[in-house]
Amino acid sequence: MSRFLATLFLAAMTSAPVVAAPARSGGAPAAGQRADAADRVTIEVQVVHASDSFDTTDPELKPLATSLKYLKFKGYKLLSAPSAALKPGQESSFPLEGNRTLTVKLVDHDDARARVRVAIAKGDEKLLDSTVSINRDGTFIVAGPKFKDGILVLPLRARF
Repeated sequence: MSRFLATLFLAAMTSAPVVAAPARSGGAPAAGQRADAADRVTIEVQVVHASDSFDTTDPELKPLATSLKYLKFKGYKLLSAPSAALKPGQESSFPLEGNRTLTVKLVDHDDARARVRVAIAKGDEKLLDSTVSINRDGTFIVAGPKFKDGILVLPLRARF
């Protein structure tokens, strides 16, 4: 952990109300399918390179601009944006730059928030292992693993 600048902060983000899509032909889903979908939380990850060697910010990161300014870098590049729909107890792993792996596990959730275990490893070395609470449709930002001439910033959004 000493090599990992574990800067964690909550970015209170709001989003537009969720609008249901029209049903597809073939009728409504069975009750079990609706319950299964309602139990899932989609964890969206943005892998961002923050650096002073460039001074632009990718347009996709505009909703996070207020939160990113606290990191005091000149520029922010979106490197990737993986996501996973998880049920409680399920986890998903994503490769990160610098031969690292990000693993997110949905611990549980209620109507207001999701508890997510976030782990970053480089090989067998754990760099971060923490459980965070993310408000419904909110974003929690993990910042700190060094990358090239800056750091990686990982906004995690929980949609449900």
